[in-house]
Amino acid sequence: MATTDKAGRQRIQFAFNADLDSVVGHVFQYLTKNHCFSSREGKKKGVDAMVMFYKPFAYQGKENVNEEELQAMAQDSVAALSRQIEFLCSAFEIERPSVVCPDFGAEVEQALKNVLTPETARMYQETPELSPIDFPPDLSLLGEVEMDKESGFEEDALLCDVHSNAEAVA
Repeated sequence: MATTDKAGRQRIQFAFNADLDSVVGHVFQYLTKNHCFSSREGKKKGVDAMVMFYKPFAYQGKENVNEEELQAMAQDSVAALSRQIEFLCSAFEIERPSVVCPDFGAEVEQALKNVLTPETARMYQETPELSPIDFPPDLSLLGEVEMDKESGFEEDALLCDVHSNAEAVA
């Protein structure tokens, strides 16, 4: 609900009630009844944590925010959340989680087909002495290739490396 205060500022009221014995209730109680900081500071910590994550999403699609500003917000959020991850790992003496790589398999396969199929056809036309058996122009088999277990090939690891290398270049 938006209201206007004496100074003419538009304000929004955000309230959330939770059962004390729920996870949210325990977190709210920690933030508001902690002896290390005041209730007001605790509430600010909770709001700051939400803003860290949701700020780039909240500004996505706004006319007055361009793509570069949105990416900078997202980068700031990632940096802040990374610091929180480090703090949690340190506080609870746990190992930092490894980066989870999204599944780019279908996208990589399609990109390879888009690049390799025309190139393969061109090479096949330039070298007619090759028989179709020696050099099949149909690369639709790319998605069906299976490596044997002795090769040590792991598609997820390869895709993670491809993603990591792409991030390093960018």
